[in-house]
Amino acid sequence: MNKFYVRLLLLLLAMGFCIFFGVDLATRGVERIQGPIDKAGGAPAEAGLWPQPYRPSADNEAGFFQTGGKAGAEAEAKAKRQEETKAEPRGEVTETTGVAHIGNKTGELLQIVAHHGIQLFVSLFEAITS
Repeated sequence: MNKFYVRLLLLLLAMGFCIFFGVDLATRGVERIQGPIDKAGGAPAEAGLWPQPYRPSADNEAGFFQTGGKAGAEAEAKAKRQEETKAEPRGEVTETTGVAHIGNKTGELLQIVAHHGIQLFVSLFEAITS
């Protein structure tokens, strides 16, 4: 086999591994947040995990949810508590706080590392294909 085709095969295998590894990582992350995924339909295994769209009924002409009984009373009490405990709006921060400074510097460091990582990947790709 020609040297070029061996390199091309290795490159394609590496790209395939990266793609499948990325899909696996994404699936694991979604499962950790949303719960296990049903393999047949791609829907969460537990019913009611995804929010359902609102469909107003004919007896509810106003288009609002009307809950009765204990659930309705709890919802009303919760709404009252939220109205009572509304916090005053905070003023604008004019000076940089210590945490914001650390966050900005961390972001700059990650940008530099990503930039050099991309350059390293490109140089490796060029070395393999040349």
